[in-house]
Amino acid sequence: MSSLVYQKVGVFIDAENIELSGYNIFGGRTNYALLIEEIGGREITRIIYYKPIHKTISDDFRRFWVNLGGEVKQPIKNADAWLTIDAVTLSEKLDVVALVGGDKDYLPLIWYLKNRGCKVEVWSYPETSSDMIKEAADLFVPLTERFMIQDKQGHKNGRQPKKS
Repeated sequence: MSSLVYQKVGVFIDAENIELSGYNIFGGRTNYALLIEEIGGREITRIIYYKPIHKTISDDFRRFWVNLGGEVKQPIKNADAWLTIDAVTLSEKLDVVALVGGDKDYLPLIWYLKNRGCKVEVWSYPETSSDMIKEAADLFVPLTERFMIQDKQGHKNGRQPKKS
């Protein structure tokens, strides 16, 4: 994918949406390191991971996330409102908003950001992404099985390959 190297990018991750999608489709966990690497090649100014406070986040994941340069926000309930407020607030300092999640609730956010002059990329599993979101985004990047974490034997998250 070609992109302008000098773009300032903010990455906003709806963790519950993306993690449930990855698990339900492929039975595993999303490889965030690969995801951020793929979004990269530009100046990523913020990486924010939103997951409701009642959902557990391991200390290992927190360390990994901080080392990646990201921050974790844990709203009391749904992350949509927090993600939306942060994206709107930070949009004045960004050229691109990379929204990781395909929930159609983000449609007004996409319209707003585009009207403000931001490009909007949606990175999500196509099977669980709204068609309206795919069409509204400037760029839709489908997450595939390649974005799943593999164990040491090369299986996705320790699952044995299906036998034919």
